Amino acid sequence: MDLFVQMAIIMGLKQTLSNCIEYLTPWLAHKCRSLRGSEARDPELRDWQRNHRLNRVHTFSLFDEFMEMMIQYGFTTIFVAAFPLAPLLALFSNLVEIRLDAIKMVRLRRRLVPRKAKDIGTWLQVLETIGVLAVIVNGMVIAFTSEFIPRVVYKYRYGPCRPGSRSTADCLTGYINHSLSVFHTQHFRDPGRIKGPENISITECRYRDYRNAQDYNFSEQFWILLAVRLAFLILFEHVALCIKLVAAWFVPDVPQSVENKVLEDKYDELRDRMWSGGPRWAATAPSSSSLKSTDV
Repeated sequence: MDLFVQMAIIMGLKQTLSNCIEYLTPWLAHKCRSLRGSEARDPELRDWQRNHRLNRVHTFSLFDEFMEMMIQYGFTTIFVAAFPLAPLLALFSNLVEIRLDAIKMVRLRRRLVPRKAKDIGTWLQVLETIGVLAVIVNGMVIAFTSEFIPRVVYKYRYGPCRPGSRSTADCLTGYINHSLSVFHTQHFRDPGRIKGPENISITECRYRDYRNAQDYNFSEQFWILLAVRLAFLILFEHVALCIKLVAAWFVPDVPQSVENKVLEDKYDELRDRMWSGGPRWAATAPSSSSLKSTDV
């Protein structure tokens, strides 16, 4: 529940405030810079002045944008089991943020210097690491903090629906008493002061754990649950990672049409170089339009 509340605050309130601050800060800076300067009479010079008053860009401008997306992706995937609405809130936030970033980069900031890049670089490894970590953490959250595993174990091992039982009662009948351990009040320092309604002495109380009533050590049920939880964690991790690998194999990083287009451009460039070497190459080299995608 604590993690649920924290995730609700982060994905709901913090993202909204972050988007507002991220847009209002460059907007106010641009407005202040525009009010302090004077407009030139020459239209061409006026355009130069407007461009100069735009907010400056630095080396870490895109780094900050990528870092914000990585943090959001980490919160959304790592703790999704505790807060299932996180992906939906992240989607709404990104729909708004993509428009705010477009306005900020086009109207409030100077143009970035373009540089060729094959992919997003190290950020791809960061995403892969977060994906693997998310599988492990969500498996641990489901196994160790939820009632899923204890309910399943009780239903098929201790409850009325266990193998060999012919009871028609609900499979979870008696689960609450089974999940509570007994503590004798005589082991308190002053057990005589513990009174119930109408001054009735209380001899024992219950608490959530799996311990023996005699020596308060872990009971057999505790170790069975621990073994089942670890087995579920290993199985969940392997199944999720296998699904991830299968999806990555079916969905390539670069679409086939893009690869064909790149190879076609390289072929055109090579053909032009051959053509510039003499008329013999021009007569023998075929055009790229006559090639099929499979031929490329």
